[in-house]
Amino acid sequence: MRAKDAFFILTMLLLLPMNPAAANDTRLHTVVLDPGHGGKDPGAVSRDRKTYEKNLVLDIAKLVGKKIESEYGDEVKVYYTRETDVFIPLQSRADFANSKGADLFISIHIDASPRGSTASGHSSHVLGASSNPNRDVVSGNLDVCKRENSVILLEEDYSTKYQGFDPADESTYIFMTLMQGAFYEQSIYFASLCEREMSKGPIAASKGVQQHAFYVLWKTSMPSVLLELGFITNDSDLAKLRTEEGREQIAGKIFEAFKEYKVNYDSSMDYGN
Repeated sequence: MRAKDAFFILTMLLLLPMNPAAANDTRLHTVVLDPGHGGKDPGAVSRDRKTYEKNLVLDIAKLVGKKIESEYGDEVKVYYTRETDVFIPLQSRADFANSKGADLFISIHIDASPRGSTASGHSSHVLGASSNPNRDVVSGNLDVCKRENSVILLEEDYSTKYQGFDPADESTYIFMTLMQGAFYEQSIYFASLCEREMSKGPIAASKGVQQHAFYVLWKTSMPSVLLELGFITNDSDLAKLRTEEGREQIAGKIFEAFKEYKVNYDSSMDYGN
């Protein structure tokens, strides 16, 4: 057995539920799909102002969910943090996933670059500090963290609700870099599978697995990954995201990653055999 596999299994065992009845079946049974933004929060917007992130990610999330339900039926329950164009606070998204006892949380987004149209490709994000010793989460990609977390400012009384968390203050991210969580290894594994599958197209360029201080990942109590499926500000990426065929292909890649992750998860948890 490889050391990586042994560590994965050990981590799973440490996280087994204490309820003896629940311990009889520890396979992956519940996934929460989180289409980013929504309602008064459009997310990233194309340069021609005609396409909103919130609409694209909702469609892709539903496509992923349908594929999971079609493949697994009642074996896997799929929940969505939103199924329509409504605004959902970040804390509510995390609370929803926690309340459902999710085994996996997938937050679906589309990236944007304020510096022009050259940036392109997909990336997968987990909670944590950068793996690059010369670049921490604050100096590395703070722009992305601030943009995804800034939705907090749209909520009423956000300063009280989020206990002083300020998405524009770099110092607030230092504490989050320490919150690696018990699900780090599983999150990294699923993120790696997503990057591998999505690199097969239709948007093949990969920006890799990255570690960032996204609030919605910090507050979930299960393996959690935030996917950036492409750049809405890049003409090539946007052309694929705008087509039904392109979105269907992207959803298919996420689904393939989910299938492999579930096989590994289930076999790792089947320690009794």
